[in-house]
Amino acid sequence: MTRTNYIEAKADSLLDLLIGQCADLEALLTLARREEEAVKARNFDELLRVTEERATLGERLEVYHRQIAEMRLRLGAAAEPMLRSEAASRATLLVTGILEYDARSRPLLLTARQEMADQRLRLDQAQRGTRAYLQEEIKTPVACDQRA
Repeated sequence: MTRTNYIEAKADSLLDLLIGQCADLEALLTLARREEEAVKARNFDELLRVTEERATLGERLEVYHRQIAEMRLRLGAAAEPMLRSEAASRATLLVTGILEYDARSRPLLLTARQEMADQRLRLDQAQRGTRAYLQEEIKTPVACDQRA
């Protein structure tokens, strides 16, 4: 196989990796939207489901990233046209969109966490008060002579 044929074959593989990465990034963007909606609705069950799905996609995207980095290293300057392709540009746009959704979701999550911590504190205080009340002995009234 000549050097040109090798580069063309690897460039096609690189393009395939970029396209696969874009598909997963699109799915990740959809999950970022779902996550924002779940946070706004305080639907923590849905938030956990989305987080699990995002973790799975994140692992796959890490593999894509490693494979693309290896291809770039092997191909050198020949990889640059592929990295400026429409697929690479689309990947950059998708990542930007994901980061924007995450930036909006983060403060909402922090607020929800603080509210839950405050509610937990109030609940703990109420439980301590209830326990103290229940542990008090019932004292019998003492008759007092008011003439004294």
